[in-house]
Amino acid sequence: MPKNVDIFVGSEAPIKTFVKEMETLLGIKLHAISDGEEIFYEFRDPQIVLTVGTHDFVNDRDMNFEDYRYDLSVRALNVSTEEHRKKWRDKFVRFVFQKLKASHKYQLMLVEDIQVKLEAFCPKSICQRAAGRRHADF
Repeated sequence: MPKNVDIFVGSEAPIKTFVKEMETLLGIKLHAISDGEEIFYEFRDPQIVLTVGTHDFVNDRDMNFEDYRYDLSVRALNVSTEEHRKKWRDKFVRFVFQKLKASHKYQLMLVEDIQVKLEAFCPKSICQRAAGRRHADF
């Protein structure tokens, strides 16, 4: 069973600005954490952990990770069964994905265990700009 579900987010904002945007949009507080090599941000409650940071994944099949600057990773904690963990995790990740999608500010890709693309979203304003740049390259 998958343990993590990730939302990859395309944004040009610096990490501190992006974190503040996420806090406002989601109504949560993210805390900076350092593992000695990098800083990431985390929200934690008794059932859910959301981490926000950059990533170094390369494109793989139909998942263009390099198009997305940030990785929001969600996993469930302290839930007795795999079925309940999945339910808590999926409910929270859907909440986050829908809030981000409704803002129409970000290109998004929802991925299970970094292997299966579940959904993608690109606001018209972003996709049209990107398409215009690609056509200008020809």
